[in-house]
Amino acid sequence: MMRNSWKKLAGVSLLAAGLAIGGCSSEKEAGGTQAAGGGVSAAAAKGQVSVVVQDRGSVASTEGSYESNRWTKWIKDTGPVDPTFVPVLRSESKKLLNMMFASGSAPDIINETNAAFRNNIYEQKQLLPLDDLLQYMPNYKALMDEYPQLKQVGTKPDGKLYEMGRVNEANPLHILFIRTDWLKELGLEMPKTTEELLQVAQAFADKDPDKNGKRDTYGINISYYSDGAVNELFGIQQEHSWGLQDGKIVRQWDKELAALTFKKQLYEQGAIDRDYISDKDGTKAKQDFLTGKLGIYVNYSVSWFEFTTKDLVTLKGNVPTAVVEPLAYPKSPFGQYTGAIDNPIQMTTVFNANTKNPQAAAEYINFILEPSTTEMLLKGEKGVHWTEGDNGCAVIPDADKWQTEAGYAGGYGLFLSRGTDKCNFVANQFDPGDPVQKEGLDMYLKAKDMYLDPTKEYPGFTLGDHIPGLSSDLDVIRTNTLKEITDIYVKAVVNGKGYSAEQAVKDAKAAWEKAGGQKIIDFMNEWYETNKDTAFLSDDIWTIVEQQKELAK
Repeated sequence: MMRNSWKKLAGVSLLAAGLAIGGCSSEKEAGGTQAAGGGVSAAAAKGQVSVVVQDRGSVASTEGSYESNRWTKWIKDTGPVDPTFVPVLRSESKKLLNMMFASGSAPDIINETNAAFRNNIYEQKQLLPLDDLLQYMPNYKALMDEYPQLKQVGTKPDGKLYEMGRVNEANPLHILFIRTDWLKELGLEMPKTTEELLQVAQAFADKDPDKNGKRDTYGINISYYSDGAVNELFGIQQEHSWGLQDGKIVRQWDKELAALTFKKQLYEQGAIDRDYISDKDGTKAKQDFLTGKLGIYVNYSVSWFEFTTKDLVTLKGNVPTAVVEPLAYPKSPFGQYTGAIDNPIQMTTVFNANTKNPQAAAEYINFILEPSTTEMLLKGEKGVHWTEGDNGCAVIPDADKWQTEAGYAGGYGLFLSRGTDKCNFVANQFDPGDPVQKEGLDMYLKAKDMYLDPTKEYPGFTLGDHIPGLSSDLDVIRTNTLKEITDIYVKAVVNGKGYSAEQAVKDAKAAWEKAGGQKIIDFMNEWYETNKDTAFLSDDIWTIVEQQKELAK
């Protein structure tokens, strides 16, 4: 169906929107087997550049492939360079890119959000400094001038700029949702402390809140990444346990003990699914929530529009009386924290040191960052995929069509910023005239006030992406001990009184010390002492949040 629609729409666009997609006439020529057929002279005049595009399986067969589709053709026809796109499977990107670098076949422009990977190839001296290329990227330079944090984060220890990035909207990423109809049924209040959270979770599991006469409900979920979100209640960042104490970076063993004790109590009191370890990707917990069997849903990667307009609709289809509200992280003995927040300053892109034509690579970046190109790749074609609403923002009349035909286009500019234009903000995805979407918008705004609250502490001294990259030998220590300590803590949770939380933390400390964990602590403190005045730290998040609040007005 989409295939037929595109054929019709392509015809309309050529007639009605020729200026907007100025390359469409030549697109037909290039749309065959080879641009060289119709455009040899034009292509020859353009610089050549190869670009990694993350393969997320988002290109429908009707659209072609990541290498060749309407948007690659449009970019080739419209832009100043002749790019070759190299799709890299997202789930295996680190491994595949490492293989490419090892074999000398890595593309010129590397789009990869994994900070550890980028740091590793920097250490191997496989990245090209970008400072001298900014003259060919005035659009990115202007963005850096407006958001100096991009330069702050993209500059490596040798003082040169190697990484480019984007400005994202800072949004709550890890959220607790609670069934308030269950609270009302059981005569309970919203939990305000971790102790009260434990009591409410136990009551949801024990006291038959759905009144079906069975003990078939769960209080809360801790499977998969939900475990990390629960750690945040006690001030521990996912996969990192770094905190500041007396001006020094320390591993927070006391908080790890508190979080482990909490999870152990949940398990021993039957407040969670006792087979939670088998839920390898969080699907079981989500299904429990959608079918009305879970009272406190730890959503570890909330997509606000999808959750509020689809997941909650599914829940209410199964349980019409269900009432759900966001729940602020309850106060722990260490204070009250926010959950993880979408990284507002995210590095995405580096240049291969062996790039043959660095100027062409820079010109590609600059072209993608042209406002008209950015609009095309983020929204699709005006009049075909979107129209302009009363507030000046895009209105997408056919979401399925947009998703199929335009939803993947942004992948050709992974570094495109969505946090610099309020029309791209999450709130503008909702149609307040639609009752379901209005309810979703209200929930999103309420959660935003709860979680983007600078009076609460961020769990960690910075976001995970901005924790300094480790050298390869230290990274081996970190990776090995992360697995060993995770296994120790899981063993403590499920082994009941036979393995105490205190003993587990003692064993974890021993494993950490034996593996050489002190070397990582020494490195972290050396880095902090040198960079604390210029690094992107957790307080910097609130600066961006305030900027975006002003922008949203």
